[in-house]
Amino acid sequence: MTVVSDPPSVTVVLDGEIDIATAPAIRRFLMAAISGGNVHLVVDMSGVTFIGAAGIGVLVAAAKRARHGGGSLSLLAPSPQVLLLLDVFHLDAILPAAQHSLDPFVAPRKYLRDSARSR
Repeated sequence: MTVVSDPPSVTVVLDGEIDIATAPAIRRFLMAAISGGNVHLVVDMSGVTFIGAAGIGVLVAAAKRARHGGGSLSLLAPSPQVLLLLDVFHLDAILPAAQHSLDPFVAPRKYLRDSARSR
C-alpha cells in the first residue's frame, strides 16, 4: 500500500488481493487516511488482482466514513471484475469509479505510483 497526500486529496494505491486475510489491515489504512475529515480519498485499484466480499465491505465502510466527515471516496482504475461487482450489488453510486486520473471525480494532485511494482 502506498499513500500520496495532496490535501484535501489523498490517493491510496492498493495491489494484490483484498480478501478476508488482508481486509482488516486495508481497513485500518483507509480509515487512517480519512481520519482528518473533509478528505477526498482516491483508491487506486489498478494493481488489485482479486477482491472478495470482505474487500467490498471495507471500501463501502470507508466511503461512508469519508462522506460522514464531509469528504468522499472514489475508485481509480478498477478491473472489469470489480466494476461488475459494483454493478451487480448496486454499489456504483456509493463507490464511483473512473479509469483515468483525469476523469472528473479526481481533483488535480501529484500522483505517485509505486515504482517497485512492475507489470
